[in-house]
Amino acid sequence: MLIRIQGQVKNYDWGSKDLIPNYFGTSESTEKIAEIWFGTHSLGESVSEPGGVPLSKLIDKRLGFLVKLLAASKSLSIQVHPNTIQAQQGFEREHKLRISLDDPTRLYKDSSHKPEALIALTEFHALCGFRPRAELSQVFSAFGKTESEFLDLAQHLSSGKSLDQIFKSLIGNTSLAARFLESVPVAQSDPLAQRGRDLVANLLEQYPGDNGSLVALMLNQVELSPGEAIFLPAGNIHAYLSGLGLEVMAASDNVLRCGLTPKHIDVAELLKIADFQELENPKIAPKKLAEGLVEYPVEVDDFRVYMAEVSGKNILADIDLPSAAMVVCTAGEVAVSTSLDEREVLTKKQVVYVSGAKKISLSGSGTVFLVLGN
Repeated sequence: MLIRIQGQVKNYDWGSKDLIPNYFGTSESTEKIAEIWFGTHSLGESVSEPGGVPLSKLIDKRLGFLVKLLAASKSLSIQVHPNTIQAQQGFEREHKLRISLDDPTRLYKDSSHKPEALIALTEFHALCGFRPRAELSQVFSAFGKTESEFLDLAQHLSSGKSLDQIFKSLIGNTSLAARFLESVPVAQSDPLAQRGRDLVANLLEQYPGDNGSLVALMLNQVELSPGEAIFLPAGNIHAYLSGLGLEVMAASDNVLRCGLTPKHIDVAELLKIADFQELENPKIAPKKLAEGLVEYPVEVDDFRVYMAEVSGKNILADIDLPSAAMVVCTAGEVAVSTSLDEREVLTKKQVVYVSGAKKISLSGSGTVFLVLGN
């Protein structure tokens, strides 16, 4: 089964009018495009193209993975996703309390975990996991020269206070967020501190007075070049800041937030499931499988992600297809063929769903992302 599909567009405030049109060479948008969903999730199901038939009806099931194009012109919320047990318990608890799925205070929309990977299509900026304590202490000490509360935090770190305790101090400190720009000078002699100061200033401009801007200091600031990626397992505190990327995840909508958003925040619940271990290197190390074929290893069974670059000299033939797959074209023109003699030619931004065949092959001249799942 080889089905050309059309994604569902999401027009959120943090989206962009030009990131997706500029990258894919499509017409300009009058609205901000934040995400385009490809999958069978009930909040944004794909349909066949042509025909407009929901994908779940054509394949008679719900997929366990979801693929998105994500375009951020400003920061998304600082957030975390639960593991499977936490999601099941939370979903059951809120179901018993009869909290509607449409209720904005509902935290667990389903019983699934939501691990995700993001691969940059343009330069992409994100916050991902807690930075090493030594870096954090360095930043706090620099800020502490003019703001005593940061000096106190630096001393707490050196005395062995845990990262969750520091986190609680910052997320509850509204007065520090309000005076940060005045109490911490623009010019910092320490480059790491200057970068942190710039980050907080930018976030406060987007979300005035939001304590999430202070928590952002605790997280790794990640700059991704096109083709680089990060993986966000359960418990990883993160936020996307800007750029265009391809996001792959388990098909869930469970998100717990603590700042940088007008949406519902539940710090207490987030603290229960957040992973406060230091994360020294947030980036995924790509693995070359063959000429033109790269895997982005992820520590989950829900999906696998590959980037394939094909040309007249480089045809990728007979790739195993264990279950279902999506192929997303991001450059050029690529033909997708199956062992059942099906064939579709994709150009930029076009997507096909594939299942039922044992093998698929890629030819032409361009770049596609191949997502395998169930």
